[in-house]
Amino acid sequence: MAENVPYPDYQTFVTKARHVGAGLIGTGKPIGEADLDHALLELVKIRASQMNGCAFCLALHVKRAREAGVTEDQLSLLPVWRDTDVFSLKTRAALDWTEHLTKMAMGHVPDSAYQAMRRAFNEDEALQLTAAIATINAWNRICGGLRFPV
Repeated sequence: MAENVPYPDYQTFVTKARHVGAGLIGTGKPIGEADLDHALLELVKIRASQMNGCAFCLALHVKRAREAGVTEDQLSLLPVWRDTDVFSLKTRAALDWTEHLTKMAMGHVPDSAYQAMRRAFNEDEALQLTAAIATINAWNRICGGLRFPV
C-alpha cells in the first residue's frame, strides 16, 4: 500500500515557490494601500474564500476583518448577505461582483453585475477591487488546494 505524501504548509510554499509567493504577496500590497476601505476588502476576501472552501484564507481574513472593524453580525451573515440589511449598498455591490468573478468558470459575468459594481465604485476603485478578487482567488486555489493548516 502506498504511503500518503504530506501536504506542505504556507511557509514551505513561500520558501520553495518563492517567486510565486512573492509575486502574489507583491500583487496584494498595492491593493492594500489602495483607496478602498480595508474592512470592505476583507469582506470580499472572506466571501471568495467561503465560496472556494479555503479554511486557511478564511481564518486569516476573519482575523484581519475583525481588526479592521467588521462586526460579528457582518461576519456571521456574510454567507447570506443578500438576505440581510447589515451591509451598505457599496459593500453589497462588491460582494455581488466577488461572487460573479469567483464563479466565472460556470459562465460569463453578466453586464448587469459590472454595471451595478461601477455605479458603486469609480474606475480606479473598480480596478483595484477586481484585482483584489483575482488575487484572493489565486491564493484560495493555492492554500486550499495544498490544504495549508489553519
